[in-house]
Amino acid sequence: MTHPAARSPFGLLLLAVLVGCGSSGGDVIALEGATLIDGSGGAPVQDALVIVKDRHVQAVARVNEVRVPRGAQVVNLIGKTIIPGLIDSHAHVERWAAQRYLAWGVTTVRDLGAASTDSAIAIKNDFDLGSVLGPRVLTAGAMIDGTPPTYPTATAVRTGTEIRRAVDQRAVAGAELVKIYTKVTPDLLPPLMDEANTLRLPVAAHLGKIDALTAARAGVASLEHMAGVVATASGNPGPYARAHDQFLRGWTTEEMGWASLDSGAVARTARALAATRVAIVPTLVVHEMLSRLDNPTLLSRPGMEDVPAGAATVRDVAGLLRRSGWRTTELQAFRRSRRRQDQFVREFARAGGGIAAGSDAANQLLVPGLSLHEEMSLLVAAGLTPIEAITAATRKGAELLRADSLGWVAAGKVADLVVLDGNPAAGIGNTRRIAWVMVRGRILYPDSLRRTWAK
Repeated sequence: MTHPAARSPFGLLLLAVLVGCGSSGGDVIALEGATLIDGSGGAPVQDALVIVKDRHVQAVARVNEVRVPRGAQVVNLIGKTIIPGLIDSHAHVERWAAQRYLAWGVTTVRDLGAASTDSAIAIKNDFDLGSVLGPRVLTAGAMIDGTPPTYPTATAVRTGTEIRRAVDQRAVAGAELVKIYTKVTPDLLPPLMDEANTLRLPVAAHLGKIDALTAARAGVASLEHMAGVVATASGNPGPYARAHDQFLRGWTTEEMGWASLDSGAVARTARALAATRVAIVPTLVVHEMLSRLDNPTLLSRPGMEDVPAGAATVRDVAGLLRRSGWRTTELQAFRRSRRRQDQFVREFARAGGGIAAGSDAANQLLVPGLSLHEEMSLLVAAGLTPIEAITAATRKGAELLRADSLGWVAAGKVADLVVLDGNPAAGIGNTRRIAWVMVRGRILYPDSLRRTWAK
């Protein structure tokens, strides 16, 4: 006789775990009746059953397809939706933000650029070991940059020997990846990639003096902020490389340059990059916020109340405008560029390219946790479906981190998930309607977390 589970879409998965779902409940939690968006990219599953034990998902099925272990804590979730814990694939982690991420359902963060490698590793260890309640952190440590470095906290390199040493230092310290910045030059790519590949460290690239296609063909894992794409699509990368002698001039030139591209060049570049299998972390929310720095209401939009008054990295819009010299002319040009940025994301996804969602928080107007939801909304506005946007913030982020236990609600995965009061497949804004969050099998309530930092 065929086992009933084998006739369901989950059958093969279930048969592998039924023995572990035996008669004794112990510390088992059974989540019953929700709609499940599991992170795989597939269609939502109605009347789902998710069984959690020992901080891991033990089984995923539909209600009544698997027997709930005796003694299990059964949680009725009819009318709610379960998604995987969210992964912010581009962040700059600060200690004050730890519980803010969790309150917004962000259970894993890819940290790209810290004050120092030692401080990044210290935060990572505190969060991962539980001495500080926060998301799981995978970090690149301090950035690697050319000379002179944009930020004094970056490691400046001039030669192949120096860039190899910088990669080695991060590997020894415990970093899981490497982040290169805008002044790294093309001649440094071969030794960088050779050393990083030897040590099995993926390379995240915020480009300035290297165009996107050159970096992708060299084997970088991800292109951050879509940097370098304009240089490739323009057919004349030289002016963009020269502009990046000075960081803000380079960013201004590149941000404005999007508006000068024709749609055909954008589509061709998207297809060429997708063929290399590089991932894109577009951080559309960064481009959107930069284009709206003259809108004072953004400093009081819902969610900003989570940001401490002294968090200058998020609140100091006036300081950024002063340093950059951006005025109405530049901001209007940034707004004109948004259409081409959205087109690139849409064309890249259509060509089969991998997109991971990132926020760049904490930075001006970019709120840890909240801004990842804003990014998902912008991905949908650019042309992705809500399911694709959720996948970009879950499984695609896990793939970028090479973390196969994360980003997917499936048997054997870590029990990181978010329970929502609405269905984001029907409207991506529903990812913000968070009832509660499970982190490593532990249930946390956003309101309770907010009360702890309001004191």
